[in-house]
Amino acid sequence: MAGPRPGSRDGAAARLARLSRLVALVLRHRPEEVGVRLDAGGYADLEALARGLATQPGWASVSAADLRALAAADPRRYEIQDGRMRARYGHTVAVEQPGEPARPPEWLYVGVAPAALAALRAHGIRSDRRQRVHLATTPAAALEVARRHAPDAGVVVVLARRAAASGVEFRRAGPGLFLAPPIPAAFLLLPDPG
Repeated sequence: MAGPRPGSRDGAAARLARLSRLVALVLRHRPEEVGVRLDAGGYADLEALARGLATQPGWASVSAADLRALAAADPRRYEIQDGRMRARYGHTVAVEQPGEPARPPEWLYVGVAPAALAALRAHGIRSDRRQRVHLATTPAAALEVARRHAPDAGVVVVLARRAAASGVEFRRAGPGLFLAPPIPAAFLLLPDPG
């Protein structure tokens, strides 16, 4: 079956999705692979980022305008400010605290695979390879992210206001997304085992 034609609307959407994956890889995990330096806040110079991405196979024509279009299409994931671009969350490279400190809503949500429930009961939510735990403001958004990795994923409710009152710091990373350090199991509503 043939893929989308390069000049078609589907082709443009597919190209934008591929560009998003590449930019996320660079800004979150491997800026050095394209010769880009991130500042303490995780920002890269927009023009330098475009030049670095253009060195990658299949991306010779990428431009700063393409990166602006990407950030406009996905403001939850990317931010451009003063000629610099960053990923809002998901870093494995060291960056300053992303996002602004914020009072969370009563509940936040995280999607999890059924196999992870025992670990959540024992240890709470941990950030694994990333610097922070990512929490969605809606169950649907949490499930959408989790199902990329586990088709049978479910949603766990985080008692965010209670956690904040006990000292857990929440930061707003973008529309519909909060970041936090590990969250103890006492602040999770988990399904009954069995």
